[in-house]
Amino acid sequence: MRADIDSVETTGDQTRPWTDDLKVCPLTAVGEATNQTYREDGSRIEAYKSRDKKCLCTVDETLLYAIYSGHNGVRVADFALQKMAADLLLGQLNGRSTDEAVKDVIRQAFHSVEKGYFDSIDADVATKTDLQLQLSADGLSQYQISQKYGNILEKLDKINVELSVGSSAALALICQSKLYIGNIGNCRALLCKTNEFDTLTVTQLSVDHNLCNEEEVLRLFRLGLEAQNFENCPLYSTRCIGNYLGKTGYKDCDFLSDATSEPVIFQPEIVGSIPVTPACKFLVLMSSGLCRALHDLYPGDTSKENRILIQMIAEEFQTQSTLAGVAQSVVHRIVQLHHDGFMQQIEEGKKPPFWNRDDITLLIRNFNYPLPNAFNSRKNSTRSFASMASASSTGSSDATPTNRSYGTEMDYPAMGTNISVTSSERSENDNFPEPEKKVKPYVDFSDYHRRVAEARKLGKLPSNIDFD
Repeated sequence: MRADIDSVETTGDQTRPWTDDLKVCPLTAVGEATNQTYREDGSRIEAYKSRDKKCLCTVDETLLYAIYSGHNGVRVADFALQKMAADLLLGQLNGRSTDEAVKDVIRQAFHSVEKGYFDSIDADVATKTDLQLQLSADGLSQYQISQKYGNILEKLDKINVELSVGSSAALALICQSKLYIGNIGNCRALLCKTNEFDTLTVTQLSVDHNLCNEEEVLRLFRLGLEAQNFENCPLYSTRCIGNYLGKTGYKDCDFLSDATSEPVIFQPEIVGSIPVTPACKFLVLMSSGLCRALHDLYPGDTSKENRILIQMIAEEFQTQSTLAGVAQSVVHRIVQLHHDGFMQQIEEGKKPPFWNRDDITLLIRNFNYPLPNAFNSRKNSTRSFASMASASSTGSSDATPTNRSYGTEMDYPAMGTNISVTSSERSENDNFPEPEKKVKPYVDFSDYHRRVAEARKLGKLPSNIDFD
């Protein structure tokens, strides 16, 4: 079963992606906030329409969750949203029973999106080439060029912006009671579980492809790009979907032109499978804007960023009545903290020349973490997907995942971190008694007491045991 997803359904003046018709997973919620540019007086203004796209769909027994964060535009994110869903949810997983087979489908879906997008921009690339051919700079100064070819240069700048549009992505696929993660760029995926001490732990299952990743900085250095070249440069991610200008057209990009080969690459990370067991509490997908906001607040410590975010989520689970309330409340808290950080710099006289916040999207997929204040929680307690998982599920656990991409294997340390949150609160399904209420006995001890009494009369009770 296939669908033509290279176009969107149009109704009047509105365009609507076909994925809107897919069933939405009821155990998932999303919190969102649009981008903001700060002024020195603390006021804020939205700089552009949101470039984040999200997916939380279920088809048959397959569930797909994804966040796509566009940079320089939304074109790639919108394309990826529709194309990726079509390549994963329309029968491609049928008969794929092994982990490697499922991961191969995910990998092929990423490649299909990348190829499909570049095929769609052939006309833009041709326009750029034609404009460049119209420029003749022989013997002319920069000023003379700007005067003679001002109109062409303006058109060339616009087409370069179009060709620099790209997108990061983080997706989670659940099928056959197993979780698979795919990511490229600087969106992030976290899995929260309880350990043997009933402590909530967080494990990052994605890899950050940005200038905070030492491996990525080293890769760029080997291509001839110095670290100082990236100071205040608009290199949103070192890997992504799209971004022709950072890939094939990098020689026309000022801060990338010294590279010996393509500096921005397409190489996704695929992790899995991870069995969905009762220990799995909730899954988190974060947009690149949310990751950046946390980095602004807690620079230099990714594990701390993750731990604080999960702390906030766990706290909101205890106070909110809906999962949507949890997600949106966490986003509101981060937005406020980020703005407070800006105002603090102003008060300290630092006056940052430029401070902004990208679009923020937070997706939470609950497995069985308790929401004690939910409406009618006793009658409608959260249904756990984990409870549907077979206790004898097989498959390798990727609690400390290994990057495997195109035959290259790179180990990175586990990012699981205990946080000061315990999951002592139980769901209603545990049927724990309320305080001050006695539990009715469910074992009849009358025969035991009768035999003890008979043995006591006969003097046959062991002297070293107290039977009272």
